[in-house]
Formats: sequence, C-alpha cells, structure tokens
Amino acid sequence: MEKLAVIGLSNNKDKLISDLADLGVVEITERFVQEEQGEKKDPEEIDTNIGTKDSENFKENLGGDSGYAHDTLAADSENDRLASDNPKVIGGEITNENSVAGNVKTLENQGELDRADGDADYVTTIEGEMSRTETALETLKRYSKEKEPLFITKRIITNEKLKALLDRRAEIEGYISSILRLNFRLHMVDDKINKMNSDIAALRPWMVYDAPLDLSETEHTNIELGVLPSTVNLDNLVEKLNTLDLPSHVSVINSDRELIYIAAVMMKAGQEDVLGTLKQHGFTPLPFQGFEGRVSDNLDDLSKKVDDQRALRAELEEEVAGFGKTRRDIEFLFDYLTMERDRERIKSKMRVTRRTFNFEGWVPSHLKDRVEKVLERYGCYYEYRNPLEGEEVPVMIENPAFATPFEAITQMYSMPDYKGLDPTKWFSIFYAMFFGIMLSDAGYGLIITIATFVALKKFELEGMTKKMVKMFMYCGIATVFWGAMFGGWFGDLIPVAADVLFGKKVEIKPIWFNPIDDPTRLLVWSLGFGIVHIFLGMALNAYMLIKRGHFWDAVFDVFSWYILIIGAIMYGALGSSMPDLSKIGMYMAILGAAVLLLTGGRKNRGIGKVTGGLGALYGITGYVSDILSYSRLLALGLATGVIATVVNTMGSLGGRGIVSFIVLVIVGIIGHSFNMAINILGAFVHSSRLQYIEFFGKFYEDGGEEFDPFRNETQYIKILKESDGGEK
Repeated sequence: MEKLAVIGLSNNKDKLISDLADLGVVEITERFVQEEQGEKKDPEEIDTNIGTKDSENFKENLGGDSGYAHDTLAADSENDRLASDNPKVIGGEITNENSVAGNVKTLENQGELDRADGDADYVTTIEGEMSRTETALETLKRYSKEKEPLFITKRIITNEKLKALLDRRAEIEGYISSILRLNFRLHMVDDKINKMNSDIAALRPWMVYDAPLDLSETEHTNIELGVLPSTVNLDNLVEKLNTLDLPSHVSVINSDRELIYIAAVMMKAGQEDVLGTLKQHGFTPLPFQGFEGRVSDNLDDLSKKVDDQRALRAELEEEVAGFGKTRRDIEFLFDYLTMERDRERIKSKMRVTRRTFNFEGWVPSHLKDRVEKVLERYGCYYEYRNPLEGEEVPVMIENPAFATPFEAITQMYSMPDYKGLDPTKWFSIFYAMFFGIMLSDAGYGLIITIATFVALKKFELEGMTKKMVKMFMYCGIATVFWGAMFGGWFGDLIPVAADVLFGKKVEIKPIWFNPIDDPTRLLVWSLGFGIVHIFLGMALNAYMLIKRGHFWDAVFDVFSWYILIIGAIMYGALGSSMPDLSKIGMYMAILGAAVLLLTGGRKNRGIGKVTGGLGALYGITGYVSDILSYSRLLALGLATGVIATVVNTMGSLGGRGIVSFIVLVIVGIIGHSFNMAINILGAFVHSSRLQYIEFFGKFYEDGGEEFDPFRNETQYIKILKESDGGEK
C-alpha cells in the first residue's frame, strides 16, 4: 500500500472524481501531517511522477511557465513568488526536493491552502432526496405483488441507458411524489383505524350500560363513569359513602382481572366529598368525550367506520401496487443520488485554491498503473511514497482463488494488522476440512454443492454474499468427500429405502470407516488434525518473529513448544510398543520444558525471571485444552450421522410397500431438512471457532482497518464501462 498525493486543475476535478469512483481503487483520506522528527526523508522513498501528456496545457491554463508549479498550489499568488523553488519538469519527473506533498505543506504553513472543498448543504439536500426515494421504495416493496428474489442482484446498464434515465429524472421524481402522497394517506388511514379500534376496546366493557354516554348530569345530579382497581372491596366503599350522609349510588357495569367498571350517581351539592371518597379507593374517571347515544350504537357505528377505512386502505394499496412498474426507475434514481452524494462528500477530504485542487489517498502498489492512467488523462501532478511512522495504513487482503471466499471468515473476526499476516490462505483448507468432517454426510454435501453452484451461476452475486456462497460450495465439496469416506448418504437412507421398497438388503460401505462403529478412531484422527492445525499457527508465529529480527524469541517461545509437545506425544502414544522412541520422546519433552522454564522469564527482572519461567511452562494446560477442543469434530460428526439414522428408522416403521415408502420419503424430507439445517449451522459455527480461538490465538495480530476505496456504492445498478472494454 502506498500513499498518493495529487494536484490538478479545478476544471478537471469533477471528471477526475467520477473516473476515480468508476476505477474504485483509491481510498481518499484527510491529509496526514507528521510530527517533526529532525530527519530528512530519503529521496529514494518517494516515487514522484508527473503526467507529461498534458503538462503544457496545464501550464497554459495557469498563465505561463513562470512559477506554474507553485501556482498549482496557490493560483491566486504572484507568478514569480518562490520561483527559484519551483520544481523543473524533466522526462516526466519532478527533479528538485519540492515534492507535491512538500509544496502543499509549505503553503499550509503560509495560510494559503486552508480551504476544504465540498458543499455540506448540498450533501444534506441530496440525502433528503435519498430519504424520500428510499421511503418510496420501501412503500413499493411493502405493497408490491411481485415476489422478491432469493438474492438481490444489480442490473447492468450502459452509459446510454444512464443518460436516458437521467433525462426522465423529473418524471421519476413525479412517481416518487405520488407514492409518498399515497403512503401519507395510508398512514392517516392506519391512524384512524387504530384510534377507532382503541375506542371500541374502551367501550366494549360498557356494553350493558344503557344510558346515553353524553348524559353526564341532570338538574340535581352528576353521573360519573370510571374504573376501580379489581382489589377494591365494594362493600367497604359503599359503607364509607353511606357515612357521608349524602345521597349517592354506585352501579357495577362490568369487571375483569384488573378493573371494575362502575357508574356513580351523586347529588351535585355534595359531589366533591363523594368523588374524594371514590378517588381514595383508586377511582379513575372515564369521561367518554365526543360520544353520543348508547354504547351499543357507538360500537356499531365504529365497526362500520373501521370497515370503511379498511376498504379505503385496500384501494390505496392497489394504487401503490400500480406503481410497481416504476420501481426499477426509482431504484436507479436512488443509486444515482447515492453516487452524487458520495462524490460531493469525498470533496470534503480535498483542499482547493481558486484554480486547483489537491488530495491524498492510499493505492495498492500493484494497481498504481491504473491510477496513473486516469491522473495523466487530466494532466494531474502526483507522487507516491511509503507509509510514514504513525500513519494508519488500510489493509487489503488478497489470496489465491481457492482461499478468496474464506476471506469472509477473516473479515467477520477482524482484519489483520497492516504489519501482521493475513491468515486466510493458511486456514482455508482446514476450514473446509473441519466443516466436512463435522457435517460428514455426502448427501447433505451434494445438496449444498448443487444449491450454491446454481446460485453462483444464476445470480450476479457480489461482495460478502458471493464469498459466503462460494465458501459453502467448497465446504459442500469437502462434505461429499468426508461423507463418502465415512459412508454417510443421508445417513443409511439408501439401504433403508431399498428394504422398504424392494425388500432387499443393500449395503454401502464407507471408503475409510464408519465413525458410529468406531468413534475412538475418529477421535484420535480429530486430535491429530488439531495438532497439525495448531502447529501451523505456531509456525506462522515463528515466521513473523524471525522476519522481525527476533530469532531467539522464535527458538525459546515456539520451537521449545514443538519439542515439548512432540516429545510428550511420542512418550504417551508409543509407550511399550516402541520403547526406544518413547524414551527419546521423554527426553525431548524434558528438554522442551527445561528451555521454557529457563527462558520464559528472560525479559523480566529479579524474581520475575523465575515466575516467568513457571508461567511459561504452565502454558502446557492451554495447549492441552486447545488440542482437546478438536474433539468437537467427532461430536458433531456423530450427531449428524446418528440423527440421520434415527430419521430413517422412524420413516421405515410402517413396514414394506409403496405406502410405507411414501411415508419414508415424507418423514425423510422433513427430518433430513431439519438435521441438515442445524448441523450446517453447527459446522459453520464450530469450524469458525477453531480458527478464531485455537488457530488465531497462536499468531494473529488483528485490528487493521479494511481498505475502503472511493467507488460507486450502489445497491441496484451496475454501470457498464464501455470505454474499458465492457468492464462492469
């Protein structure tokens, strides 16, 4: 990864930004300012280039040769200012010490390059339009009668199609406005329905109350409708009301678990005392404002109104669905607005003068040629340099074709540190192998492989989705292999089906062995695979230590563990069968333990040297735990096979014949679908865990920021770049 600094003319800026977005390989960043170190940078660390094709046009646009290079940074300054410091162009290179970055820094110090580019208000305006467009799309999706595809893929459009759609922008925005109006009306209808349903729920307990709801008083009395908590003792309440020596009456209209619904009639002259007593018992009045007539009449009227509103809602939904044919146009506009927003937003990371702009960014070293072609097309001046101390360098991981899909596993955990090691190509084969052993059924593997292969061929998948689907295809192939090795084809479905349908015994023998018959054998092999996996992680740690100049750390902290673990395995496994090798293993284990004990605290002081050695040796418990963790290969592999066998046994309980075979098929489809689903999930989770804990724990340095180049981030369309030979 190299840092790029660019200077260009403002009249080319928008076109350059558009082309860089199409290219999608430059991560434009805020300018990095390094603290003064008192050391001059080695000129060989800078690869400075200049677009020579348009250099004369560049100078002419700035008004002549004198001071032109400086004027690219401060076009409003005098042409002869700092003329003696201007770089000279010879053979396409800037030959003096004033690099692009250096001139930028000089002018920043002079206060002449203090204006960031970009229009925040314009970005806000675009985001407002995007919000409207997104709401319209969500409304269409909610009420559309079209079936949503399993995978959403981007439609490919040409530049001509793009221009044609842009010409219809006003028309498309009209569709959006119409959809939003309908959406607003739908929300209003929903609010009315919810309000009326709430009123119905509030009135329903008062069904037997036959007085008009708007009758709240007579000439001498008041009527109060309300509720009491269900815990209130009504007899005690009536007693207290009687002690007031004021005429009143409480009628219980209804009750449920929580409330008692009452109507209280009282004289106006003493209503405050009566209401006070009622409120002491938790009385809450329900005035029912806005209702007239009896409860039953109001309920009938509300029910009719709800039906009317629901009918209106159905009509509005039909109107929205009628705009379904405009969905693709609206999706296009949303993506276009996204690109427009991103291109305006990226300008905030650039600096400008009256006639020039400049920016910095990260470019992968192997993609420099593609970037240079674009920069030279617009006569830009540019230079590359290596990362400086303290810079946050983004990480881009690249792997061989087989390992690339497994980058999804690395990305789900955390990106490697820029100075660390990408583990993907090292664990990819183990991930597929462990997945296959844990699922361990060739029939399930065939379904996964075929389904993912069809998805990859039928759909234009991208990004993480494509990686995951392709990774599962490889895992499906591995499952077919291990399933055949263990003799699992939907459990023992083929022998069972042959017995049910034809009454004949058919046997499919495993290529290697059946783990259900010999689980100990699979356990031993699982632990063996685990040791190889862990040893690889340790080897990568040793490689990184040696590469950084810490050879003895690799010897003491890694190789000593190799000696100890291999020696302990030789001593424990060979035993009396090969006593000579077993004895050698014992000495190896003692030697490895001694090295750890003597060197584990070498970086500590005082008593820490002793405790450090003991702590290092205690690490053996961690290695034992890590190795035993691979027994999950046996556990999940057996679970898949046993459940599959049980499903087949249940399906065959009906005996022989066509009817029994149909039952077997139905039970098999349901049972094997369930078994496959839960064990695919289990294999995925536990295969990932073995990488994250046991493997990564031995060497992995994470925390890197993923390389995020400026590109067209679209959801629905992909523009065909005809100028690049039809590249998408």
